[in-house]
Amino acid sequence: MTEADLLKEAERIQVLLAEQAAKHDRETTFPVEGREAMNRSPLNTALLEGASWLTFGRIVSILSRGDASFGTVWLMHQGVAVALRALVDPEQAALMEAEFRRGAWFGNALGEPTSGNQFLMPLQQARRTEEGWRLTGAKRFVSGGEGAKYLITSALCDGQPGFFLIDKDDSVRVEEIWDPMGMRATRSQLLHFQDTLLPESRRLRLDPTQPNAISVGLPWISIGIAEAAMGFAIGYAKERRLPPENKPLAELQWVQFSVADMSTRLEAARSLAMRSATATDQRAPDSPFLQMQAKIVANEAAIAIATAALEIAGGSGYLKSRPIERYVRDAMSGPLMAWSPAVTRDLLGRALLGLLGPPPG
Repeated sequence: MTEADLLKEAERIQVLLAEQAAKHDRETTFPVEGREAMNRSPLNTALLEGASWLTFGRIVSILSRGDASFGTVWLMHQGVAVALRALVDPEQAALMEAEFRRGAWFGNALGEPTSGNQFLMPLQQARRTEEGWRLTGAKRFVSGGEGAKYLITSALCDGQPGFFLIDKDDSVRVEEIWDPMGMRATRSQLLHFQDTLLPESRRLRLDPTQPNAISVGLPWISIGIAEAAMGFAIGYAKERRLPPENKPLAELQWVQFSVADMSTRLEAARSLAMRSATATDQRAPDSPFLQMQAKIVANEAAIAIATAALEIAGGSGYLKSRPIERYVRDAMSGPLMAWSPAVTRDLLGRALLGLLGPPPG
């Protein structure tokens, strides 16, 4: 398929996701129809087939426009797809890629209860065994982990961070704690590991110079939420009529100004995310910094646009029958996803001041 075809396919699945998003948000259930559709779709293997990072980002935003929870889980799943080729054992790499292509679901189990944003720096110790390592501990915010067949996880192995692709077997227990404000359908539960095997043959030799799908994709989740919120605001402003003149809300100047500001913020976020993805396609040395900047700008745009759209909708928007209240709640999750704005600004600031490697740009 061409990249234009992939975007059309994303729009098709987005419609399916949007139809069920309110139900899954209300019931805190995973969008299984989205996963089933994705497993039959060329989108699921687009990165493996060589789709550009720019197209990938746009796909994430389209899916997130329909249901940001699903867009988030799918992004985590895709993050594993890219990492599969870093397996040290070529036979295992081929086997796992075949599993991915057959529709097996993969999850990221990297965050620890006390690690904060440092999900690449595990604190939990694994013990050495003949097969590799054994881990007893917990991982949190494992989006889609309940339905995953395999997980990427990490532990300290002889004092050094080790990353592994593991089976989600009976040694992994799900603790149902997920009852959040937003992103309710991600089912990002807490996972407990009890002497779980981390096979040496499934160790990942991650190359920090290679693109990371999650870092590229995170800004696009917020962009998708912002697009959905702005679309709602425009539609509502046109349909809502005010007494006594029966005049459309859209004719009020403050509403026009608000929508104009939404458009400006969205275009700024989208432009920076596109620049970031293009730099990643080109393997530009400043692409990691652009990814961080794009996430900050997109997170802020989603919150500002969703909040302004809620103001336009007024009391009607505060009701569960309108999707804007969900967009507001989902938008708030962006800055909470690693890396947080504080950590990102710290890294960027130190880099710009020459305290952390080459400066961005």
